[in-house]
Amino acid sequence: HEKKCHAAETTDHFFLPLHTDQLRIPPTMPPSDYIRTRELSQEPSNSNNESYFKVVDYQPYFPNLSVSASDISSVKHAALVLVYSSLLLRNSNNGGQIDNGEAEHQKRLTNFLAQVSSAEVSSELSCTKVTGGITNALFRVSGFLSINSLPVPADFDSVLVRIFGAEGMIDRDIETSTYAALCHADIAYKYMGRFSNGRIEGWLDGYHPLQNQDLADESTSLEIAKEMARLHCLFQLPEGELRDHHCGTELDVISVGLWDQLSSWMEQAKGYSEFKTANDTERARALQLDKIETEVKTIIQSFAAQVEEENDSG
Repeated sequence: HEKKCHAAETTDHFFLPLHTDQLRIPPTMPPSDYIRTRELSQEPSNSNNESYFKVVDYQPYFPNLSVSASDISSVKHAALVLVYSSLLLRNSNNGGQIDNGEAEHQKRLTNFLAQVSSAEVSSELSCTKVTGGITNALFRVSGFLSINSLPVPADFDSVLVRIFGAEGMIDRDIETSTYAALCHADIAYKYMGRFSNGRIEGWLDGYHPLQNQDLADESTSLEIAKEMARLHCLFQLPEGELRDHHCGTELDVISVGLWDQLSSWMEQAKGYSEFKTANDTERARALQLDKIETEVKTIIQSFAAQVEEENDSG
């Protein structure tokens, strides 16, 4: 039986069936810690330090480490930095804290990178483009089983490098914390840390992105719908700002994040009178955004009315 997954652009990168009757509730995840880390990274003592990091969502975050999708060496470098740091953190983790502190972690990482030449990394690690991404650039970096200088031997050979796209359209702090929460609950597969414009995830061997013809298969779509329904019924977001973002702050009112997201995207789209090329500008005008906005509002109002009727009927 062939395993399948779908390369989504948000937290559900892999389609993994849920087998538990009750999903484990993750601890509080702090999206705002990403913001605070970026602020600290711009202080004079840290601004030029690519190895500067903080632990956020129980994995390393390197706000000064940037990756270019057109530079394979930078993709490999980021994968190596994050894998080394994640394994070092796993090896020395003590209740969410790093033994000997983050400064010692940075020192060990710096020494490791100084010992590993670019040529050595290029020869031991391979990098291939992964299809299926819509806004993100995806790469598979392999060869970690052959690197003997990691803090502990890797129990995997490949990782997925996700370079973010659609700048400004998606809140990557919220998205990454949500993904980490799903990983902690054993729903999503391995969050291993984040760099400036992307993150590192575990690689699932034997899976492939769902194609259009797969989604056209009613049985496949039905199974996805079942698993998504179980996810929404059983998974509980951790208390705090992540839950507040997705569910709202009113105890008796459940907000629908989809509506806020659609409204935000519509506001951004209507905020531009011209795009990068004349052709893009014409294509945007042809979309008739005012008409689409009216249709979206009608859909939102119809769902709200339906919920009110259900509440009134008991």
